[in-house]
Amino acid sequence: MAQLMIHRNLFKNLNKLPAKVQKRVGEFVDIFQENPNDPSIHLHSLKEMMVDPKVRGANLPGAYRAIIIAPEKGDTYLLVHIDAHDKAYEWAKNKRFEIHKKTGVFQLFDVTEVKNVIKERSDIEVRESNYPINLLSDEDLFKAGVPEPLIPAVMAIASDDDLDALSDYLPKDCRDVLCGIAAGMSLDDSLKEMLGIDTGHDMDKTPDGPGDFTHINDNINFDLVFVKGEEHLKDILTASLEEWRIFLHPYQKKLVEWKTKGPMNINGSAGTGKTVALLHRSVYLAGKLENSKDKILITTFTTNLACTLRDLVKKMDKNAPDRIEIINLHKLANIICSRSGWTGRIGSQADYESIWESIWTRPDLGELPMSRDEMKKEYELIIDANGIDNEEAYLTTIRSGRKRLVRKDRRRAWPIFRDFGRQLKKRNILTFEGAVHQARLAVEQGNFQGYRHVLVDEVQDFSLEALRLIRALSPVDTDMSDPLCTVGDGHQRIYRSKIPMSRAGIEIRGRSRRLKINYRTSEQIRQYAQTILNGLEIDDLNGGTASIIGDHSAFKGPEPDIEFCENISVEADTVATWVEMLLNDQGFATHEICITPYKPEIITALNKKNIPVLQLKPREVDPGENESGIRMGTIHRIKGLEFRAIALACADLNDPLNDLDNAQQSSRCERYVAATRAREHLLVTLALKA
Repeated sequence: MAQLMIHRNLFKNLNKLPAKVQKRVGEFVDIFQENPNDPSIHLHSLKEMMVDPKVRGANLPGAYRAIIIAPEKGDTYLLVHIDAHDKAYEWAKNKRFEIHKKTGVFQLFDVTEVKNVIKERSDIEVRESNYPINLLSDEDLFKAGVPEPLIPAVMAIASDDDLDALSDYLPKDCRDVLCGIAAGMSLDDSLKEMLGIDTGHDMDKTPDGPGDFTHINDNINFDLVFVKGEEHLKDILTASLEEWRIFLHPYQKKLVEWKTKGPMNINGSAGTGKTVALLHRSVYLAGKLENSKDKILITTFTTNLACTLRDLVKKMDKNAPDRIEIINLHKLANIICSRSGWTGRIGSQADYESIWESIWTRPDLGELPMSRDEMKKEYELIIDANGIDNEEAYLTTIRSGRKRLVRKDRRRAWPIFRDFGRQLKKRNILTFEGAVHQARLAVEQGNFQGYRHVLVDEVQDFSLEALRLIRALSPVDTDMSDPLCTVGDGHQRIYRSKIPMSRAGIEIRGRSRRLKINYRTSEQIRQYAQTILNGLEIDDLNGGTASIIGDHSAFKGPEPDIEFCENISVEADTVATWVEMLLNDQGFATHEICITPYKPEIITALNKKNIPVLQLKPREVDPGENESGIRMGTIHRIKGLEFRAIALACADLNDPLNDLDNAQQSSRCERYVAATRAREHLLVTLALKA
């Protein structure tokens, strides 16, 4: 019985085919896998017409043809393209469909296209004699995953511009490895960082040749998915067609299935698929639960992101809610405290101000070691966030992100902080961080059952006490495998100063991996967003520095639009005109465009053009295509979301984007987060300075 794998591009274009062709594809899959030689399919050779002799044609209604790649070894066939008769054959005519013998990756490429690109660039004078790629030998390039017929052309790459011009015509795997080498990585490091290939170990199932498809589903796979039959295909097509749900980069897949004996961490810049890997890992682990009473926890810092994650998991597995609990951090802490017997409430800002005012009026207050505002910040960022409940702990704690405070001044400050804590207790209220602290104690005292697996998204925004809580909830101190998986990015830290996870007893050394390929954002937007953080040292979540060497996007797009506006009225008109252009000239739907931060003047400008607006609300999932309207929300609200186009409205002299040199790191990270929500188009409005 034959097996049929379907190429990613066919899924993307299937809805553009005539309805009768789409209907036939489902039936075709079942018939083909039962008998590839069934007369109704009319599978036929195209050797006389094609560069690659493995190409076959198969009949579909209305003179449409399916392009099938037949194996030279094995019984796995590949359905790679469907189009009208002549167009289908023209598409396949000069292409090769091969398994790379060194990496085992299926590759689709056109030798003629690659040669033409290099030929066009051969007259360009700007060449680098010591460009990293053209220093590699034929053997090195083959090891890097370059198909043998393309090695001479790749040898001619002598600049970043050459590589950029050629990147669209190279197989994805070798393109990514070459990008890493061009950025300064060694060949072995690039193979490891880009593909997850450990060059110290031989591939388990080396193909005999380019047509050996025997182990195509076992080795590294970018673009193919095995379809079990018509019903399986219907399941895929009737659900949303997000590529993240169906296709995983090989390195992501490796991390999804990585079995560890302790905590693991996935980091990477915005758009590199960290959350995708976390979601797939949660469903993968859920499928392996042996005890029906065991549960998996996914938690993150914000309520909005937790709602989004819950919706995404349901898309992957409708039974997931039975096994996977998805709760934001503060709600989780509240639940634990309540189940452990606490009957108080989380305080409000008014409660805290009332307590501070009572402290400031004390007759014995004396001289403060810092201003009142700084005392409040010290309590929030150091005492509360670190779960400090005694003077010695305060005197010895690490004060990341805070100005130096001598021991004598800390001693003077402690009685005030102690008094604040006592008054909270007297009123039976907790701060959010206080609830996290109480929850952690409850778990450690056995008053709340932990989880079989714990997964944490956006871990860079967790306080020290929050990290201690997730550690307590996970079975890290047992012999159980895969106890804890954390996912985060120091570039996107908007709530906390950096805290190495080792301070909370979460040891990830040797079990931390970085994703480097951006799938969400075009290379042009990625590069612009990175400039917002220029000069900042970004941590790797465990005390080291994150390296962005080799980071790149999987696709290109237009340069971001940067517009300088003299006032809010001009800014509103500029944004509204840009939105109108995307809707009318680019064919965008309103739900594919987002504006941040929220500005009433922009809503008014859009309304004048009869363009609907939908304000993104806390604790609610973006309804997507089910509800029209240009999305508008705060920078914090859109974290975790993505749109085809983002307008970042910062034409206010006080906006940090107008003075990056003096802006706080958290403010720069916020704007980096906002910019990287955009896939294809980015508008940034800045203040026109006198």
